[in-house]
Amino acid sequence: MHELSLAMNVREIVEEAAKANGSSCVREVNIVVGAFSSVVPDALEFAMDVAKKGSVFENAAINIRLEDTVVLCADCNSKTKVDDYFFRCANCGSGNVKVVAGDRMYVESIDIEK
Repeated sequence: MHELSLAMNVREIVEEAAKANGSSCVREVNIVVGAFSSVVPDALEFAMDVAKKGSVFENAAINIRLEDTVVLCADCNSKTKVDDYFFRCANCGSGNVKVVAGDRMYVESIDIEK
């Protein structure tokens, strides 16, 4: 389960942010999980419960937002949502596309108590 490793990375990010802001308490952590990121949101949620124990965000709310996969078409310059990993432009049908969103997981924001 690589989600536990990801959760521990989030823990490091949150603890460093709290320390940099002179705080020992975090209220909320907002995480974005892309549909094409290979991260299972339910597994990440479980892993976050494990990772936050004994940390500055032990009692913080963990919010996980799912992000659609979006591609940019090099032929018509449209950004379109991808469903079922069918990597074609929904506007013109071209396969000449590049993924521009939904292929990663990241910490979007941290609410740090002052």
